Amino acid sequence: MSIRRDLPPVPQALVNAAASFSGTQDAPRAAIEAIEAVGAQVKEHRAGIDQSMNELRAGLQSMQQVVAKFEGGSFSPAMHSPKSVSAQVLAEGESDIEALRDGRKKSVRMSLPSLHPGPSAAAITSDGLHISPERDTEVYGGLARAHSVRDLLVTRRTAAPAIEYLRSTRTGNAAIQAVEGDLKAEMAMNFTLHTAPVKTIACWVPASRQALDDSAMLGDYIDHELRDALKLTEDMQLLNGDGVGANMLGLATQASAYNRGQSGDTANDTLRRAITQIQLARGIASGIVINPEGLEDLELAKDNTGRYLYSVSVTNANGNATTWRVPTVVTDAVAPGKFLVGDFLRAARLYDRMQATVEVATEHADFFTRNLVAILAEERVALAVMRPDLLVFGEFA
Repeated sequence: MSIRRDLPPVPQALVNAAASFSGTQDAPRAAIEAIEAVGAQVKEHRAGIDQSMNELRAGLQSMQQVVAKFEGGSFSPAMHSPKSVSAQVLAEGESDIEALRDGRKKSVRMSLPSLHPGPSAAAITSDGLHISPERDTEVYGGLARAHSVRDLLVTRRTAAPAIEYLRSTRTGNAAIQAVEGDLKAEMAMNFTLHTAPVKTIACWVPASRQALDDSAMLGDYIDHELRDALKLTEDMQLLNGDGVGANMLGLATQASAYNRGQSGDTANDTLRRAITQIQLARGIASGIVINPEGLEDLELAKDNTGRYLYSVSVTNANGNATTWRVPTVVTDAVAPGKFLVGDFLRAARLYDRMQATVEVATEHADFFTRNLVAILAEERVALAVMRPDLLVFGEFA
């Protein structure tokens, strides 16, 4: 750090006045005027020195603030003195500053110790900064079932509390009339009236108003979870409902039993023969319902040389698959080792009396006075199975 101020040269008027002082009457006046001019320049030079000193003090104050940040740390040995750095600079440079003020020196040079911390300085880490974490506002729960039995069925709306339908069977068949006048073949038709009552599937959860108000994601999460719970129960009822009590009478319960098994059949053989059983009942297989473990067995099937058979084809990114050219629904609603094959488009109908809805109310017990709400999810459906012979339910050998 240095400050340089050059003193002004002696005015030529003063030199000339001094040279002619003894020769003329006007010499004293000229000398006085020259001395006054020099005084003015000296005053200006002194003001410049004062300004430089003020700049130096300001610089030292700024340096003192910077150095104060390092006072508590580890420095090189030269820094380990009881004085602060700023005080050390002022003490060592006091005589030079006075010499600069008096004009005895035209510049001042002072050295400052290094401000770099020593090797023992503690590193700055994030542990000591107390950085606030970022909160993910999403609520993560169980995933919804990718596919459902509903996807295989034709769905209609209804405003009735039950669905009635006729099942018809016939006996006898047409025959050739052997001789003119003989009695022709007689065929009988039998009709049976069946009723599929509308069933209510519901669930609810209590929650506080404050929680719903304070968390924007909570309402959406509860809605998702309640609807998924309805879907899971619906799948189980549509497949396995036994018709006892309030249960539905499900597809597998009413389906025809698989009856075409042969010794040595693999899982692929069994499914292919079940498709044939549908065809023999004059249906066209439109879907297969299978457990994920059953699909695994199909995809891992190999021939005698260890090559995969690949009887299953995945048709899109959602995991939809076809087995023996038949769309396959993979769901844990059907037990491992079992399957359902059917002409679902003509075998059954699903009637929606009320599609899945979610309602919020305080009219439950003392919820109003406790600032609680009841969140209710509910649906009402009826399953009618018109042609049970177009459904085949079985188990892998």
